[in-house]
Amino acid sequence: MVTKMPRPQLTLYFDLHSPYTYLAFYLIHTSPVFEQCDITYIPVLLVAFIKAVGLQPPWSSPNKPSYMSTDIARWARDYNIPWMPGWPANYPFKSTTLKAERLLTACSLECPKQYPDIIAALYHAFWVEKKAVQLPEVYEPIAVEFLGEESAKKVINRSSTEEIKNLLKSNTNDCIASGSPGVPWLKAVNTQGEEEFYWGFDHLGQVARHLGLDKLKGPHL
Repeated sequence: MVTKMPRPQLTLYFDLHSPYTYLAFYLIHTSPVFEQCDITYIPVLLVAFIKAVGLQPPWSSPNKPSYMSTDIARWARDYNIPWMPGWPANYPFKSTTLKAERLLTACSLECPKQYPDIIAALYHAFWVEKKAVQLPEVYEPIAVEFLGEESAKKVINRSSTEEIKNLLKSNTNDCIASGSPGVPWLKAVNTQGEEEFYWGFDHLGQVARHLGLDKLKGPHL
C-alpha cells in the first residue's frame, strides 16, 4: 500500500489595510508555484498590533509613505501584480478595515469555496481601483457579485455577530502570540512537518524553499 505524502501547508494572516499583504496574497493566490500546497487565509486586524507589539504605522515617519509608494510599484512591476499609483480613498486614517475583515471572517465559514475570490476582489478594489472598501456600500456589492444575493445576505448578517467579532479577535491574538510583528505573516509547514514563520512579501522566496516548492521567478525572491 502506497502512503500518500502530505502536502505543504501555507497560512497567510492578512488585513486588507496592508499593501504589502496585497502583494503577498496576489502572488500566493495566482502563482502556479503555490498550487503545490494547501493554503489558508486568516483575517486579522492590523490596528491591534500597534498597542500589542508597538507597531508604528508608516505615517509616523514623513519619509516612509513616499518610499513605500516607490517600493510597492517596483515589486508590482517585477511580478506583474496589478497596481495603480496613489492611495485608496480616505487612506490611511479613515480607512479602518474592521467591518470588511469581519465580513471576510464570516465568509470563510459560510462560503469557503468563494472565499479566496472575494479576498482577491476586495484587494483589487482597494489597491488597484483605490476604492474605500472599508465602507459597506463598497464591500457589500462585491459580496453579492461573488456569492449571490441570498448567500451574501447571510454573510453580511453573520459578520456583525459576537461569534465573528470574537473569532477575528482570536485570529489576531493568535497571530501576535505566534511572534508576528505585523502582516503579511506567513506560517509554512513542509512535508516533514517542520514549521517556520516569515514576515513580509520579500520573504516569499524563503517560504517557497522551506516548503520544497519550485523557485519563484523574479528578482530578489
